[in-house]
Amino acid sequence: MSHKIFKITFLAILITSITKPALAGPDGSPFEGLYVGVTSVVNTFDSTATYREVPNDDFPSNFSSISSSVSSNSYGGGILAGYGLSYGPLYYGAEAAFIVDKGNTVYTDGANTIRLGKSNTFDINGRLGFTLADKALIFGLVGYSGINLKSRGVNELQNDNLDYNTRVSALRYGGGIEVEIFENIAIRAEYTQSTGANSTYRNGSDEFTFKPKTSRIMLSAVLHMY
Repeated sequence: MSHKIFKITFLAILITSITKPALAGPDGSPFEGLYVGVTSVVNTFDSTATYREVPNDDFPSNFSSISSSVSSNSYGGGILAGYGLSYGPLYYGAEAAFIVDKGNTVYTDGANTIRLGKSNTFDINGRLGFTLADKALIFGLVGYSGINLKSRGVNELQNDNLDYNTRVSALRYGGGIEVEIFENIAIRAEYTQSTGANSTYRNGSDEFTFKPKTSRIMLSAVLHMY
């Protein structure tokens, strides 16, 4: 259903770009200069994990081995800011964003569970694209995503010393389309994926190594301040 919504949104934006007159920035493009925006997100979260027992007399093992896992997705939102430049039809830009888009994976050994949750991400990326008659911008992106991961340990232990709260680096890439609909205001639809680095959590005698990955469908409103 989420992918159908994205396709419908993409077609609506493309039709709008063809039928409306273009507005222009300082060098003839409506996408140049500093901009800020807000975004809504449909987030798909998943992770893989490995387990091993590392004996600790103070905290005996509460887990045996991973037998299965279930992941859940979420909706979210955030803020973004960036700067764009145009050279003829070519577009170059850089952008940063902070997104709250939760999701989690629950692992079990058949009797016990541990939940790995995603809380938010901080993204920095470069963008390269081209404009269509100064009416629409089609772009690709690649960059860094910092994924915040949390866990309360096996069976949701409440010992603060065992809490897991870290930010892992991820490669983020994707693409999208943006169209100016009013003076200085544009709407954007994009799809991205991120693959995170391995992260190890020592929970007493239980050690887990997680590798998260996410995909997003994002719909944003952007204010260009030229």
